Amino acid sequence: MSLAEAYKKAVMDIINRVWNEERENMELASDLIVKTILDNKLIYVFGTGHSMLLAMEMFTRSGGLVQVYPMLDLSVSGYNGALKATYIERLSGYAKALLDYYEPEPGSTLIIVSNSGKNAVPVEMAFEAKKRGIKIIALTSREYSNKVPASNPLKKRLYEIADIVIDNKIPLADTAVYVEELKQGIGPASTIVNSFILHWIEAWVVEKLLAKGVKPMVWKEGNVPGGDEFNKAYYDKYFDKIKPL
Repeated sequence: MSLAEAYKKAVMDIINRVWNEERENMELASDLIVKTILDNKLIYVFGTGHSMLLAMEMFTRSGGLVQVYPMLDLSVSGYNGALKATYIERLSGYAKALLDYYEPEPGSTLIIVSNSGKNAVPVEMAFEAKKRGIKIIALTSREYSNKVPASNPLKKRLYEIADIVIDNKIPLADTAVYVEELKQGIGPASTIVNSFILHWIEAWVVEKLLAKGVKPMVWKEGNVPGGDEFNKAYYDKYFDKIKPL
């Protein structure tokens, strides 16, 4: 089997494990998001490093929920320097500063994406947000977390703090294929798997809202005829509530 074929198989195996083993937690997550929307609150999404891609993945995405607020902080992304971002995501106290800036409303839901679930910023983000009356959904890997030390002052891992934990089954170091000649793995899997999980939850949320007789607000593709005109109402409604808009 080629490395490319091995990568495809590994990713599909992880997705199938999530599908078969995490349905109960996914249902809990979808129920919480439905409640958040019915309560007229927002769904915040946060991650550091490459996990921040998942916040963008859910934001103003064609077919995605409108009430998504991505907490996009360049200092914990690779855009302003990958090494600097690594230092900052391990910096205690930074999560509190971000929460003070974004001011998520009590009763909102915060999805935190962190595969290792060990660093100060995602762990303290969960801890501080819960104190402010915000429900936490963690998208993380229990296997990965349990194989690395918790490098934060709380000595906790993300899954130990969150209200709902979805285990993405990502292996240690987020590489899906081991290459003997390199003595290390290649092929990160988390972005693909995490995107699948979040969009699966969104589909479940849409289905549950419709079952309650509620028409969910969903973005249309802006590059098709009528898309911009359709989306304008959503921009008008949330432009002052969701800063990244």
